[in-house]
Amino acid sequence: MITVVRVARVLLIIVLALLAISFVMGVGTTSTGPVEKVVFLLLIGGCVYAAAKVTAVTEWLVHRLARR
Repeated sequence: MITVVRVARVLLIIVLALLAISFVMGVGTTSTGPVEKVVFLLLIGGCVYAAAKVTAVTEWLVHRLARR
C-alpha cells in the first residue's frame, strides 16, 4: 500500500510540474498581456503550493501506514 501512495505522489507531482512548465511557456510568449502574465504567475505558484501539499499529505499517509 505504501508503494501505491508513493507512485501516486510521483505521478501527481509530474502532472503538476508539466502544468507549471506550460504556464511558464505561456508567460514567455509575446502575445501574452500583463494581466494574463499575472494570472500565469499565480497559477505557477498554485502548482508549487499543490505539489508541496501533495508531498506533505503523502508523507503523512506513508508514516501512518508504516505504523500499522
